[in-house]
Amino acid sequence: MTAVSVIIPARDAEATLGETLASVLGQEFVDIEAIVVDDESRDGTASIAADRAKDDGRIRIVTGPGEGVGAARNEGLRHARGDAVLFLDADDWISRGHVEQLHSALRKDENAAASYCGYVRVTPQGQAFMPRFAKDLAVDPAQDFAHRNPLASHSMLVLRQRIEAIGGFDSSLPTCEDWDLWQRLAFSGAMLTEAPGLYAFYRIGPDSLSANVTQLFSDAATVIARGFAHLGGTYKDRQLMDEAQDMALAYFGLWCRTVAAAQGQPLQNLPPLPQIQAKEERLQAAASMLLEALCTGACRTPASFARDWSATNELLDRAMIDSVVSPETREGLKLKLAGMLRVEPSSPKELVSVVIPAYRATDTIGETLASVRHQTHSALDITVVDDGSPDATPDLALAEASEDPRICVMQQKNAGVAAARNAGWKAAAADLIAFVDADDLWGPNKIALQLKALREAGEEAGLAYTWYAKIDADSHIISSNYRPLISGRVLEDIFRGNFVGNGSAALITRSALEAAGGFDSSLKDREAQGCEDFSIYFRIAEKYRFALVPEPLTGYRQLSGAMSSDMMRMVRSFELVGQEMLSRHPDHRRAIIRGQNHFMIWSLNTAAERGDFASAVRLMRKFALRAPHHMAALMLWRFPRALMRGARRRIVGTPRRRKNYKPRKFIIAGRDDCVGEEAMRA
Repeated sequence: MTAVSVIIPARDAEATLGETLASVLGQEFVDIEAIVVDDESRDGTASIAADRAKDDGRIRIVTGPGEGVGAARNEGLRHARGDAVLFLDADDWISRGHVEQLHSALRKDENAAASYCGYVRVTPQGQAFMPRFAKDLAVDPAQDFAHRNPLASHSMLVLRQRIEAIGGFDSSLPTCEDWDLWQRLAFSGAMLTEAPGLYAFYRIGPDSLSANVTQLFSDAATVIARGFAHLGGTYKDRQLMDEAQDMALAYFGLWCRTVAAAQGQPLQNLPPLPQIQAKEERLQAAASMLLEALCTGACRTPASFARDWSATNELLDRAMIDSVVSPETREGLKLKLAGMLRVEPSSPKELVSVVIPAYRATDTIGETLASVRHQTHSALDITVVDDGSPDATPDLALAEASEDPRICVMQQKNAGVAAARNAGWKAAAADLIAFVDADDLWGPNKIALQLKALREAGEEAGLAYTWYAKIDADSHIISSNYRPLISGRVLEDIFRGNFVGNGSAALITRSALEAAGGFDSSLKDREAQGCEDFSIYFRIAEKYRFALVPEPLTGYRQLSGAMSSDMMRMVRSFELVGQEMLSRHPDHRRAIIRGQNHFMIWSLNTAAERGDFASAVRLMRKFALRAPHHMAALMLWRFPRALMRGARRRIVGTPRRRKNYKPRKFIIAGRDDCVGEEAMRA
């Protein structure tokens, strides 16, 4: 007997079935089977399933009756061998630990008939937003499912015999068939247990609604009526029950109206519904529902609706007509929704997108996001791009997204920081994009001051940067002495080195990113990651002016395991950028070579100071061949002191400090009001 059967109804799903099956076959839980129900597909769905089945015997293919998703799932259920079943649509997917965590929760609670987790919607661009988890669902599932459906179909792992006992799915329902099943399961007395912190991935798209919104409302009305018919005995007053049923339908109708408004489609044939007059305590939940509906209809992230607040306001007015929502409630909902997106309705600020590439960032991603979330310029579209982390980095990012709808999470196979940044800015909602690595920090005023600097620099400006402070693993300031006064036309300056200093200090216009061709992802393939930021700054400097914010508002973390700490790889990366410069600007050869020599000196001293003597020796040999006169001067000047510092670090474990040294944290919002000059002096 197989432990878990995953039933996948598939009709014309060639574009997504491969990814869905890969997510099932890649589960940590191995006692599993996948049943693909090919429901009269007219494309390559059957061929894709057959090819995967040849490679993995856990896949079985059955033919569906062509009567809709409910009938297809029932057909899969008839062939299932698992003690428990999970229903997964052919355009959705699950994370590696999904079945393991649900199965573990179900196994631990012997009274439970099903375990459930949250779900997260994902845009066509791959942005996961507003994770949902019904934390109180297990308390009274019958009451909850009578009013609403807080789950995606693949959020629930159910004992097969309990599904069979209630007759499976109602195939007469074109939509809402999973809601109806969960409702009947709850009314059969089934108990649920939860698996918090886990999310099923639900893809939205122009065709993701099971049918048109009018059909969806009709089916929801049927399911709600069935639910309240079961609840009849729990209400002492019939009138109260009727009012509760009407209000459940009214809220679902508002959700449908909002989806239709975001789609740009009229919603027809809706019956008269009671006017919603929400009390203050319900406004927040209702506003969250509205925002989710806007995103579902438009296939966009929440933060994108902050870009043009007047247009968003018109969409809301179209959905919340007076007959549906009272004027007082409508204004209250708008204010709550604006608050969720940190929009000031009377004077909306310009939207800025923030892209955070992340890999193995469990120790730092929370603090990085806190420094971003609490910017004084709050109109932000925040995207964390997980670069195939094998740890809990994407889970932590999703947890942050559940608290702040401005955050979305993208996931990709490990392709390097350049590919992650490119994926983020290309999907971003704004035309101004700031990048911050998942271990760096921002001072609270960073974005606000960069916007001001860009405006003052004029239309030819494509990038604004700040000074930075080096910080350690505990966010203590190591130094903040490097303060270049470079702005305007900076091409000749950048030939001599990366004066911006890191990938977290710049705010860049979309036009500049496009003109530069994005970040150079080929550096990873050439085993030369590290100077992706320097490379793009050079290409932007060829066409655009730079603006400077002369304050250390970026906390640039120095970690022994960080990418930039691999000196040999960094040198290779810098050399490749130098070669690109020479090929495009041969008349500046002297300045470019001088910049490469300066970088070699910096790398050699840095390796020595960190106690990485093996890299220091290799760099010394390389530099001696490249510039023997510079090498001789270096040996007599800074290098001996760097060696002494490195030896101390190797022996004592910490760098040498002044006697009166007092560690100071890099200040982010929540620890102080702003980053001041005194705080930046280590």
